[in-house]
Parts: sequence; structure tokens; C-alpha cells
Amino acid sequence: MPRFDVTAFGEALLRLSVPASARLQTAARFDAHLGGAEANALAALASLGRRCSWLSGLPEGDLGRWALRALATAGIDTGAVVRNPARLGNLFLENAVAPRPVKVIYDRADSAITQLTASDIDWNFLLDTHVVHLTGITPALSDSCHQIVIEAAERARGQGVTVSFDVNYRSKLWSPEGAAAALEPLLEHVDILICGAADARSVFGVEGTPRAILGHLQQLCPGDHIVLTQGAEGASTLVADELVHVPARPAEVVDRLGAGDAFAAGVLDGFLDGDLVAGMQRGAVLGALALTQDGDMIATSRRELNDLLADTETRVDR
Repeated sequence: MPRFDVTAFGEALLRLSVPASARLQTAARFDAHLGGAEANALAALASLGRRCSWLSGLPEGDLGRWALRALATAGIDTGAVVRNPARLGNLFLENAVAPRPVKVIYDRADSAITQLTASDIDWNFLLDTHVVHLTGITPALSDSCHQIVIEAAERARGQGVTVSFDVNYRSKLWSPEGAAAALEPLLEHVDILICGAADARSVFGVEGTPRAILGHLQQLCPGDHIVLTQGAEGASTLVADELVHVPARPAEVVDRLGAGDAFAAGVLDGFLDGDLVAGMQRGAVLGALALTQDGDMIATSRRELNDLLADTETRVDR
């Protein structure tokens, strides 16, 4: 039996944010959180009791130790993380409220993960899992990261390990054309695909009804589990060629980052139980929870998730 339920490869970031009432240009202090799409998803899964591990590069010294401590606190195994002399990437966040848009500034060039090569990866550790979870962020970071992600997907498929992939397009990292050229060959190795409607339009040039978009994604990806996320409108998938839609859960927004990663965690949690649609429903709740909490990595529990799935009313838990 595999040691882990889900293992991910991706970058960790030091997220430095100011309150919604403040501006980056006049900031007097920053709140520090660890972030990163793959680690965010694992943190939510670990909160639900799943066995999770994370591979990456982290800097030597105090910042690397700080990141490892944050991951350990979230319940994530970091036994195969590679330490090197490079840096920890930064993300500066102005978590604004309307009418101001949320502002994100990256300072992540030459971070520790970009210095890794395939020979640095403990492949036995990475593949000792039911699911390998990857995103479209990592291959955009460097040529070596791109090659590691491809090799991870190929090795996993070759050993019968499920490959999960969240497109997660970032326009500040690469162009739509560059993303399409890199990701379309990768999708051939993917079993579970999560793609936003905006990413489908930007990267793969497809738009229209959810059914039409899902049909196009099926042509790119041989996986049996394809989920289209539609923001506030929820998410859709095809089950036996029937369109299934799961609505989003309303939430009082405190922090906008991390909701998509929490949704991906729900999808994987349901997949591990053999029910993708149930996973999408769990993801809708987890995504809403992420919006109500500071920081990218959410804290929850299986009991809280089940209670919220069963009860849509806000109440006082006495």
C-alpha cells in the first residue's frame, strides 16, 4: 500500500500581505504566511486526515526552516525536500476590497526550486502515493522545473500512479502560447484535470458552454476525470456524457487567495473515496472556507466539512 494519499511537487512562497484597508505603497507592516498552490491543496487534505507529502527545493538557513515548520504544522511530510543555497520566492499581496482589485506582486526569480534537476528528486518517495498532484505554475518557473514535471507525470503514469493536474495559468509567469505549447503534451499523462473556464479560453483557445469546453478538454486529456471551474458559478463535469453542475458556496470574503487550491483538495478527496462529484461538492465548501480565512493554507477538519455539507445555514456552534 502506498505510504501517502497525495504527493505534490511545487514551489513554496513567502506571502507578505497588508490588510484590506492598507496599500502596499504605504505599508508599515506585513503579515507573513507560507503559500504555494500545491502546498495549499495538501494542507487542506491533511486537515481532512489524508496522508500528504510535498517535494520541492527550499533555501538553507532560517527561511527554509520557517517554511518547513509551516508545512509540518499543516501536517505535510517534507522528508524529500532538497535544501540548497538559493532563495525563497516572495509574493506581496494587497488584499483589497471593491472597488480596488486584489494586487499581487511576485519576487520569485531564481528561487530554490528552479535550481533543482531531475537527479535531485527522490523518485521512489515521489511515487510512493496514490495520487501525484501537479499544477501549471511549476513548469513556468524554469526549464528544469518543466522537465521535472513532465518526468513526474510520465513516471507516475508508467507505474500506475494517478496524475492530477490543475492548469492554474499565471499570466505573470508566461504567455498563453508558451503555456499551451508546454501543457498540451503534458495533458496526455493526466488522469484528473482541473481547468478554469478563463484558463481554457486563454491557454487552449476554447470557450462556450460548459459542455463544449469539457468536450474540447476531453480531446486534449485522456483522463476520465475532467473538472471545469467557473468561479462564482461553481464547477461542472461530465459523468457518462451527462453534464453535472455543482454550485459554488457563498462566503464572506476575508482573503481571496487559495480558494482554487482548496477546491482542488476537495476534488482529490472525493476521488480517493471513489466519487468525483462528491469531491466537487467538498471542494465547493473548502473553497468557501478558504475565502473566510487569512493566509493561503486553510485549517479545517473532516467534522467541519461534513457539518457544512449537511447544513447550509450559518449558526453558532455552542
